[in-house]
Amino acid sequence: MGAPTYDAETLAAYFHPIRPETWEDPIVGPVLRRLAQEAPEVIEAVGDVDRSLIFDALTWTPDVRLARALGMAAFIERTREAMNRAAR
Repeated sequence: MGAPTYDAETLAAYFHPIRPETWEDPIVGPVLRRLAQEAPEVIEAVGDVDRSLIFDALTWTPDVRLARALGMAAFIERTREAMNRAAR
């Protein structure tokens, strides 16, 4: 089975740079401007985010999203603990 193919319109919906209006948001805008100065690679990486994963997550109920987030946090904590043990 080959990799799926997508038309340009679908790709543009899922992969795109930060929209101009986001830079003007009173909360997000200042953070983006600081990142643009201090870590421009983060801004560039935003265009590589597959938003279909975000759209899919938004269909989950809040309790499912919370359970997933807690699972990810537990995984990160286990990874940190393992890395600390390995560094000793």
